[in-house]
Amino acid sequence: MGNMKKIIIDTDIGDDIDDAYALVTAVRMRCFDLLGVTTVYRNSFQRAKIASALLGGLGRTDVGVYVGNDYPYREHFCVEPFENCLPDGRPVIPHYSSTFERAPVCIKPAAEFIADQAERYPGEITIVAIGPLTNIADTARKYPEAYLKLAEIVCMGGSFVRDKAEWNIRCDPEAASAVVQSGVPIRFVGVDVTSYTYLGDEELKRATAGTDSASEMLKAMIAKWMDTHPGRRPTMHDALTVAEVNGGFCDYVECGLIIPLEGPYRAFTCRCDRKDAAKVSYAVNLDRAAFMEFFLKTLEMKTTEIQGGGQ
Repeated sequence: MGNMKKIIIDTDIGDDIDDAYALVTAVRMRCFDLLGVTTVYRNSFQRAKIASALLGGLGRTDVGVYVGNDYPYREHFCVEPFENCLPDGRPVIPHYSSTFERAPVCIKPAAEFIADQAERYPGEITIVAIGPLTNIADTARKYPEAYLKLAEIVCMGGSFVRDKAEWNIRCDPEAASAVVQSGVPIRFVGVDVTSYTYLGDEELKRATAGTDSASEMLKAMIAKWMDTHPGRRPTMHDALTVAEVNGGFCDYVECGLIIPLEGPYRAFTCRCDRKDAAKVSYAVNLDRAAFMEFFLKTLEMKTTEIQGGGQ
């Protein structure tokens, strides 16, 4: 494991389908030491059960899953018309199934786990943030010294050439702003590039062709997603972000960044040259054909091929 990049995946798995595909991609890439998975937003416990079940299907029961923060700092979370709610108002996560109830989940809270790992491996850990940034902001707030020992955050988030607020930033702008200003290097793989990773008909066939346990779970989850999102094509925003931890499919541009917290531009990722703007980098120029072929070939790897792969 010595030459493998240490990562923690922070995810809102269970709503859109790409988080699940991202987790499978991370395991099957064989180049990561996956220290753990943390879950965030709306119902993190059910998300953790989903992630744990999927890891079990991949033969990775050694990877712990840690429950994070359900509640954004200021925003009210979204509940879709097709979702059911628990008595406390939190939604039942769409891809959650009672078959996941026995999947093991760790007791330690997500922020504490991230901080502990940062202390254990100073300067070595990349956080792959593919959900709202609440857990990451919690770590910075509660464990500031440990937090600054993280090497990098690679975030699926932001919109840098379009005039819009991207979902992961919009769900908790206060957390996103805090993370951007926190002092840990951050690299954004924004919707400007990830929106091109939609699955065409033939690509969808390949992405759902597997027959092992994890592939069967993915098929069930993608069927649910397509049923509740008619007319939309599954788009692999988060799988691209995982692949870009090592780079190769996008170029990067550095800029100053401000995330406004008030007014009409709340939650926008605004490039600027103000002195108080944090320095970040963001992805441009996606090589879609190269990424899609890499992604689909990675998915097609058999679980038996990745056993003993150094993870």
